[in-house]
Amino acid sequence: MAYVLGYWWADGYMRIKSNTGAHEIQIASNDLDHLQQLADSIGTKYYLRKVRQDGQTFTVEFCSKEMYTDLLALGGTPRKSRTIGMPDVPDEYLRDFVRGVIDGDGTVGWNGDRPIVHLYSGSTLFLGGFTQRIESLTGIPAPNLIANRNNYYIKWSTIRAKCLAMWLYRNNNGLMLARKAAIAQQFEQWQPKKSPERGTITEKMRLHFANYLP
Repeated sequence: MAYVLGYWWADGYMRIKSNTGAHEIQIASNDLDHLQQLADSIGTKYYLRKVRQDGQTFTVEFCSKEMYTDLLALGGTPRKSRTIGMPDVPDEYLRDFVRGVIDGDGTVGWNGDRPIVHLYSGSTLFLGGFTQRIESLTGIPAPNLIANRNNYYIKWSTIRAKCLAMWLYRNNNGLMLARKAAIAQQFEQWQPKKSPERGTITEKMRLHFANYLP
């Protein structure tokens, strides 16, 4: 459920319908099989549909006042894209939540021959809290927030991206998006062509990721 929450935090929506008063929660994705898996994991009645007949995006909808209230209690809101913060996720569930966020609205890939992980959001409050929690638990330094038109993004690259990907996808039996997990597995064999600059690798990273560092 921490993963599902992260996925919704990145790419979900909630509203009370004005015409019926129904409490509606939605999650959208281009990955139909994964969206189905998310819906089945939640374990309640849902409606799965294609957003546009000529498009590739699907949405799963739940009608649940209880779920809506739970999201509110965690800090979720309607029209959340620019106002949402970082929820209070316990440390033992943080990597599942983070993986859900990255699978929902992030990128795991290559910039030339260098691994990268990055994430866009309209909320600096969320991005700041998100990266600080990751740094606190793993030692991977929080990247700078970079403005991009009406949004902001954060990016981990090279050895930091590798360590983050290993933390999220390696030796983990939880929910994950298969295509991003496959790219993350490629990172495991990557090594920098030259020694990382001083300060790139923190002592806490050495403690957690010794097997993946040069």
